[in-house]
Amino acid sequence: MFYWVLTLMLNAQFKPTFKSLDEHGVPEWFQDAKFGIYTHWTPTTIGNELVPCGWYPYYMYQKDSVLTHGGDKRSDGPHRAYTAHVKKYGDPSEFGWKDVVKTFQPKKFDAAEWAELFHKAGAKFAGPVAMHHDGFAMWDSEVTRWCAGKNSGIDPSAGLEKEIRKRGMNYIASFHHGKTWQYFVPSYAYDGTNPEYRDLYFEPHAYHDPMSDNYKKWWRDVLDEYIEKYNPDMIWFDMGESKVPEETMYPFLASYYNYGINENKQVATTCKNYAKYLPGSIVDYEKGRVKDMQDKPWLTDDSMAPQWFNSNRKPTKDANDIIDMLADIVSKNGCLLLNVAPNSNGAILEYEKNVLHEVGGWLQTNGEAIYSTRTWKTAAEGPTVLEGTGSFIKKKLVYSAKDIRYTRTKDNKTVYGIVLDKPTGEFVMKSVSAKDNIKKVSLLGYKGKVKWEQTADGLKIEMPKDAIDAHAYAFELKKK
Repeated sequence: MFYWVLTLMLNAQFKPTFKSLDEHGVPEWFQDAKFGIYTHWTPTTIGNELVPCGWYPYYMYQKDSVLTHGGDKRSDGPHRAYTAHVKKYGDPSEFGWKDVVKTFQPKKFDAAEWAELFHKAGAKFAGPVAMHHDGFAMWDSEVTRWCAGKNSGIDPSAGLEKEIRKRGMNYIASFHHGKTWQYFVPSYAYDGTNPEYRDLYFEPHAYHDPMSDNYKKWWRDVLDEYIEKYNPDMIWFDMGESKVPEETMYPFLASYYNYGINENKQVATTCKNYAKYLPGSIVDYEKGRVKDMQDKPWLTDDSMAPQWFNSNRKPTKDANDIIDMLADIVSKNGCLLLNVAPNSNGAILEYEKNVLHEVGGWLQTNGEAIYSTRTWKTAAEGPTVLEGTGSFIKKKLVYSAKDIRYTRTKDNKTVYGIVLDKPTGEFVMKSVSAKDNIKKVSLLGYKGKVKWEQTADGLKIEMPKDAIDAHAYAFELKKK
């Protein structure tokens, strides 16, 4: 057992029960941070660059029928990943996932370069996908031989943890390995039954069979090792972790929450909104958002491109989309975790770099309307709204100058109205009334005076004609 776990067993405050664990609060640093970045980058990137499908290690084994993520038959095969794999590598029985992994030999990974980019983008927390469904550890592990240290001669987690903290950001790591138990079931028709590789594919079983003791031990061991090595401030969990039995999950949560107390640091975990709730965690809406303001802080994880991993598919979000989304999320008590998808060689693409620099430039000017803010009496006004709360929102919202999102300082002495497109002439912030006692209005990044007056219809503001073009405009409303 790892040393930190043994130590915590002697100083336990949180117990492995729902009631006890759900008393764990949301860290102040998370509520202040608002914007973070993580990276989908594992050997799965290699397969996704060959054929965009997201779950290449799952689909490359599907010849006769194609299964859904839930293990049900979707259609007759072969899946395009199987076809592309056979064309490039040969039959999966001879060249399986275990062999694809060995080709993951990135030469352009630079932890300092990545961290500096995230810092300039304005992120306040950042980190890697430490382990995806593919079961490959993106660190130098002693628990599993299927790791970047032994396979690729690098330790991305060690480098990123050092460089991210050096720049004042909190360090996070995401774990998706609760799905690994089901992920390699299709491989059992090929090389997955070979006992030599049981530590990668696990013992052969059906899709809905309960997790074996061997698997549950591995699931916990890689987490314990990671925490001991890299001291993450957040363990971000994907949807598969809701399938981990409570008798395995709850002791881990108790240990991690107690670890935070023991280390005198605030730690956090997450869970997906469409999966089973994990007590004491932050609810995450995957590629989605909430319609209305929430009492409890929450999280969105989203990506610039349709795929989480790098592929040849064109990005669907630019800097303006991300800034509008960030303002909307923050106004409703949420934070944004934005995905970056490096290529298999470890390089971040120029498009993503340019978008991050644009976002960072906007935050450098307008960050005080985002960072360390809290919700106001209302989150939003304007015609552009979400139809509902949830994940995987497909409709792309295009915001106008009539769409305004509100935040405030912790002391409630300043309100920010973020206008999501450039107004022309006069406009009215209808949510701001005389009762709000506004004494001064200014535009962040603009040195001149802003003309305004409080009316019965709201706060009337004249948009300065010489204000520079921006993706959104944050007006500072000082109270009397």
